[in-house]
Amino acid sequence: MFGYELIRAKSYKAIKIILMLFLFVAIIRTSSIVYAKEEAVYKDDIYCYQITNETKKEVTLIGVELQNEQKELSIPGKVTINGVEYTVRNVDINFRYYTNADYKDNYRKVTKLNVEETFSGIISSPVYVFPNVTCIEFFGKTILPEKVDVEIVNNDTNLDVLYLVPSGMEKEYEKVIHQVMNYSVYSDIYEHNIPMTPTIATSLNDNMEYGCFQKDGFIYQVTKPAGEGVGEVQLIGITNMLYVSYVSLPDTVTNNGYTYRLTKLCKFGLVGCKATVVIVPNSVTKMESDVFGIDVELLFLSKNCKVIPSRLITDENYESRLRFVYVPEGVTTLSEDAFNFTNLNKSSIILPTSLKSIGKRSVYGCKLVTFLNKKPIANIASAVKNGTTVKVNQTAIKKYKSILGTKISVVAAKNITKSTKLSINTTSLKMKVSQKKTLKGSLTKGSNETIYWLSSDNDILEVSDKGVIKTKSKGTAYVVAYTRTSGLRKVVKVTVTN
Repeated sequence: MFGYELIRAKSYKAIKIILMLFLFVAIIRTSSIVYAKEEAVYKDDIYCYQITNETKKEVTLIGVELQNEQKELSIPGKVTINGVEYTVRNVDINFRYYTNADYKDNYRKVTKLNVEETFSGIISSPVYVFPNVTCIEFFGKTILPEKVDVEIVNNDTNLDVLYLVPSGMEKEYEKVIHQVMNYSVYSDIYEHNIPMTPTIATSLNDNMEYGCFQKDGFIYQVTKPAGEGVGEVQLIGITNMLYVSYVSLPDTVTNNGYTYRLTKLCKFGLVGCKATVVIVPNSVTKMESDVFGIDVELLFLSKNCKVIPSRLITDENYESRLRFVYVPEGVTTLSEDAFNFTNLNKSSIILPTSLKSIGKRSVYGCKLVTFLNKKPIANIASAVKNGTTVKVNQTAIKKYKSILGTKISVVAAKNITKSTKLSINTTSLKMKVSQKKTLKGSLTKGSNETIYWLSSDNDILEVSDKGVIKTKSKGTAYVVAYTRTSGLRKVVKVTVTN
């Protein structure tokens, strides 16, 4: 018995040794993979290269050892390594260089890149590597780069790059320069790439007209150059989280001496600005889906934007805090799912007589829907959710009920005499915490509209249905007085101190 145990013990020991040998060999093999020798790096002055194709004599510029501060940096097209000439096929700077403690500050000091006339390769993300570059000049007249990929980030200091090219070569360089804005704010759900038209010129001057710029944290993209007149822009986003409670977008903006009319709001354009009150100017003629975020409570739309797109308000949980949206006369179409969301407040909407088309589920997020049309619009039943209250003219109740059925409450709307003017007794107030003040508003004589009141930030102050302000904490907020049928509004800025 003892002999058997001894043999078994020796067998276990042998197996253990064999397993350890296998493990040792595996570790060696793994190590040989992980720690394989890196490709050789060849230096030419401050430039570092790797040979990528020995047969074709091609290299990639992988780094620049910027020991000293310099505002301009050349991008070579040819390099000599060990007495042999190579073509710089790619410029793709490795992060080990631009994040290196010895170089990174000097990378940020570079404001201009000069691409030599012999360069015929591909340049990748130069502005990401050199974040303060505002100008890239190309000297090639017969030889052009194959491709230049430039990525701008919406929170960059510079939102556009000027590309200087030889005279007469503008169209050719337009084909090889590809610029996008990597847009991200608030959540990765709202990340996307925005194509940008490169700003190309043949000389540098002080009154350049750039294709993209920011004002007060809002990013505008030029869609029609101003030249000697007035151009057009679209709002494509914000530079970062703005944390403003009130936004009244301008109908015109200026940049570097040029004036532009704001005509379009783009996808995710106002998501993350945190505004509870948003006013869209009448200069806007088009809006994309997903423009506004969950925070907007009071929304005034443009009368010249005829079509309200689907999913105008976006949120990862399809929620909204909307209380009222003013849809002015002039709007003709409410697209499918335009206001379809789970509402965290009891929202209402008044639809104008100019409305001719209404899409499925377009007002599912509204608890109260008022139709000013006495004749029901086609497909209206598919637009309104069961449980909604619909207000119409007394004479139209029967028609609407016959279409909407019994699960939607159809009641008489008040006969409104619209006001043409709304007046408030002040435009600004300075108050202390825990103070009360009453605002007074008035409408045109003979109007029977109601003045509604809303605070842009209830953490700073509250306002009652009668216009009584009660301050709660230090900060700046806005009180909006408005009418719902005529869409009149006045804003009072309130500064609260301790």
